[in-house]
Amino acid sequence: MQIPAKYYDRIPKFYFIVGILLLINSIYMGMENFAAYFYFAFGILSVLYAVSVHMARAKHRKNPPAEEATQAESEVHDLS
Repeated sequence: MQIPAKYYDRIPKFYFIVGILLLINSIYMGMENFAAYFYFAFGILSVLYAVSVHMARAKHRKNPPAEEATQAESEVHDLS
């Protein structure tokens, strides 16, 4: 299944916003409430996931795929 680009690019932002909302809700509930610990943990996980996906995509977009580099090198060797 292929996800449209406009949704695919927004997934890390969605997880980041959900994580922030979970963190805010855990602070609002107070740490004396047992559910607040779960909100806090899932909020941290969601924010970390969003940041890691964003960084991985940015790294991948900066570096071209390795296949193109090997093809370019083989063309240079063929000309020699």
